[in-house]
This record gives sequence, structure tokens and C-alpha cells, in this order.
Amino acid sequence: MLPILGIVLVPGILWGWIFYHAQRYKKIYLPLLLMLFIAGMSCGFLALILNHAIEKFTLFWPDASIPEIDLFGRSISLFGSGFWFLVGVNEEFSKLLVLLAVVYPSRHLEEKFDGILYAVVVSVGFATMENFFYLEQFGLAVVTTRSVVTIPAHAFMSVPMGYFVAKSRIQLDNIKVNKNKYFFPIITVLQGWLISAFLHGLYDFLLSIKLGSEAYLQIIMMGIISFFLGRSSLKDSKIKSRN
Repeated sequence: MLPILGIVLVPGILWGWIFYHAQRYKKIYLPLLLMLFIAGMSCGFLALILNHAIEKFTLFWPDASIPEIDLFGRSISLFGSGFWFLVGVNEEFSKLLVLLAVVYPSRHLEEKFDGILYAVVVSVGFATMENFFYLEQFGLAVVTTRSVVTIPAHAFMSVPMGYFVAKSRIQLDNIKVNKNKYFFPIITVLQGWLISAFLHGLYDFLLSIKLGSEAYLQIIMMGIISFFLGRSSLKDSKIKSRN
């Protein structure tokens, strides 16, 4: 049992450590990160239930054969493809609930980079829980590949959502009391969720139609976007800390 726990947990913890050390200008409340990692693992069960419900009780399921459309020079099932985009919606929604429940009301959400880091930790926990299921179903080789590719992919997918959650909290703190006080912060949260859900769904969709190279290229592009988004957020944070 301990070797299995190590195989699954160590890569997730390692990736969390890497993202945590992406910034060094201030201390992060480590108990909160641990809570988010565990909550990220737990929210994987909600995503599993939602995905199962869509597969069993709607027209969207992976092996749906009709109707078909022509895309990328091949016939693709519209409902089958839609399932993978809905997986992105469900899984990012599950992560969003953790951010809203644990992070949004927290005094430790002060800057946009905080939101990015917290979303990444939730995603790493989520991907770690997924690896437990994949280890049982597909074995060590698949989990090893996922530890290198899928864990950072999950993190990069959720970076926009974390960024916009933090932006929403900042908006809420800065907006004066009026009848529309909550409108823009809510729209901002939804914006981040939809972006992350689309990126997640697109990645799963590309893999489902055997476009692995394109899916891995997307991971690289998301990594680059995450780097510059994080760098910009850190720059703003450092400027504010000096003022």
C-alpha cells in the first residue's frame, strides 16, 4: 500500500512544490496549500459523479456514433466530442467550488498570483486523485506518463480560472456599495471558469480523436501563457508591495 501511495502522491507533491517556488517574494500560508491539495483530491469524486451522469443520462457519451460532422479531414461524432468538452466543464466546475469555498473568503487571497497558485494546487490534487483510478485500471506505465504530462496540464488549464477568481475578489473589495456590487465580480469568476473549461475540454477532445501531438502542443502553449500570466501577476504584486 505504501509504495502505491508513494507512486501516486510523490509526483503531485513534487509539482506542487515546483509551482509553490515559482514565487519567493513573500511567504505563503502552507496549511492553506495543504487544505487545497486535499480538497482538490476530494473534488475529483464530484467530477466523477457529474461525468458519469452525463455519460449515462444524456445523449453525450464517448462512444456515441451519430450525428457525425467532418472536422480535420475526418468524420467526428458530434455527441461523442461534446462529452469531452462537458468533462472539461464538470472538472473545472469542481475545482471552482473549492476555490470559492476555501479561497475566495480567505484573507490569504490578496493578489492575482495568489489565485493562480491556489488554483494550481487544487488542480495538482485533482490530478493526483485521478492517478489513483488510472493506476488501478491501466497500470504504472500510464500513471508515469500522466505524472509528467497530465498533472502540469491540469495546472495550466486552471491558471486562468485562478487568475480571474483573484481578480474577482479584488473587484469585490474595491467596488463601493451599490446595487450592482456583485455583478462584475460574478461575471469575472464565470469568465475564468469558462476559459479553463474550454481549454480542458479541447485537450480531452484532441486526445479523443487521436490528435496527440496537437494536444501536447496545447499543453506547451498553455504553459507559456501561464508563465507570462504568472510573471505579470508577480510583477504587479512586487510593485504594490514596494508602495
